[in-house]
Amino acid sequence: MIFLTTKRAMRQGIAQSELRLNLLRLCAREPHTIHELKSRALLVRVGKVPDPIVSGGTTELLRTSILAFLVSPELAWAEPRAYEVYLRAWFERYGINANKALALFLAFPELLFRAFYVVSPDPEAPKELPADLPETEVIRIFGSYHIGDLPTSPKPLGFREVWGALRRPVLARGLELLRKEELGGWSWLCFGHGKIVKDPPWDYPIAPLLGPELLSDRLRPNLEIPVLRGGRDEKRDG
Repeated sequence: MIFLTTKRAMRQGIAQSELRLNLLRLCAREPHTIHELKSRALLVRVGKVPDPIVSGGTTELLRTSILAFLVSPELAWAEPRAYEVYLRAWFERYGINANKALALFLAFPELLFRAFYVVSPDPEAPKELPADLPETEVIRIFGSYHIGDLPTSPKPLGFREVWGALRRPVLARGLELLRKEELGGWSWLCFGHGKIVKDPPWDYPIAPLLGPELLSDRLRPNLEIPVLRGGRDEKRDG
């Protein structure tokens, strides 16, 4: 069965549930055997281990997906180190010449919530869709959910929408990267922002990503925003 949802509804569901947010935080650091959220593709299978209860059985290792960070800036604010690991792996996967874009999206997760799109359907997408859902909408299905407001192309974002995102909480590690870049005329982005979110005071490792976390390359960052137009690697664009 396919359920209808939106990016904003998914975000709200994570932000309002401490359990969901904490599960995603734990699985963003390393895989765990947790059976929650998988139907929304917020957790994905990255391996199997012997079942601790059933003799001879196995249980899945689950890891937070890139989709969880994209629909939930709250998750990025809570796990900034893991967010950077996911973001770098995601950008490198597409060969994007993206120092400026990486710095901008790392600093402002709220902006990325508004600036990503889907390019292909899940290879294991369901064969049967609800009667009132056109076949073309299969591209927006993740797990058992159809994300109705998920763009399927990189539409330009206006200045007002970008400015609204930049005024939300900003990650300190992203600001640091912004300042290291040759920012030229857009160094103003380091000012006028909201609360600065620093890394947590404790240290813990972030396990390397294994690949499934990026959801078969279905999602891509939208670079069609005023400060980044022209910032893509033209030889490898697309």
